[in-house]
Amino acid sequence: MSLPMSLPSPLSGPEGPGGGTGRVDGGGMFLSCRPSSFGSAAPQAYEYLASWGVRHVEIALPKPEEAVRVRTELERHGLSAASIQVGTDVGNPELAEHFALAARRARDEFGARYIFTSAHAGRHGLQAAYEALTRAGDAAARHGVTIVLETHPDLGTNGAVAAVTMRAVNHPNVRINWDPANVYYYNDHCDGAREFELALPYVAAIHLKDTGGGFHAWDFPALGEGVVDFAYILRRLMETGFHGPCTMEIEGVKDERLTAGQYAARVKKSIDHLRGLGYFTV
Repeated sequence: MSLPMSLPSPLSGPEGPGGGTGRVDGGGMFLSCRPSSFGSAAPQAYEYLASWGVRHVEIALPKPEEAVRVRTELERHGLSAASIQVGTDVGNPELAEHFALAARRARDEFGARYIFTSAHAGRHGLQAAYEALTRAGDAAARHGVTIVLETHPDLGTNGAVAAVTMRAVNHPNVRINWDPANVYYYNDHCDGAREFELALPYVAAIHLKDTGGGFHAWDFPALGEGVVDFAYILRRLMETGFHGPCTMEIEGVKDERLTAGQYAARVKKSIDHLRGLGYFTV
């Protein structure tokens, strides 16, 4: 079945508590998934997601010559790309042009309103990074796209750092992609709820990822098996009128050995956990 290549308007998010629109004060959030969450079952990710009623994914921006094939495959399974991943080098003097092209392609070719990226100031310095991201935001805004920055050092290490970055960039089309597991990975003795609240005013997208909570511990199990309180996070998002993608990202546990079937079962268990909390029901 072919679907329109655009996401629902913020007033009619396709999935939410109790099913239907999932509206709260004009907001609607929708469930998405990174195909990499399926591990060795990734080639069957679209088929699994469609059968489970998940209608959105986050994918890397395909090469131009591959765009039609990728879009056709999404449509064949009744899926659309909620967010598109692109790379960011804040030292690139043509960063604005890079994002102008990426935003145009994301919106025109896939109907995506969000570009997910990881940005680092590094040797370029914070001020240069802020200015580069502001220019990138201008470029994305021309195409109705919002850039969402991953919860990574050194611009989004935790909620406090991410909030500083947002205030410095000061652009409505540059926002945070909150990752509630990464904040534990990059911060020792972390209070995940506190960091989330600091970032919340600027969160436009979220990765639904769980963790055992260890500092620098590669421990990202099925949703509901770790320390992340998804009921709290999703409730707070709804209360603030959030209307963006909630993208499952299950990166697994160090040294695990799973079959393709076990990878798929872990994603299904994660979906069941979210729906058991009353969210994204079908």
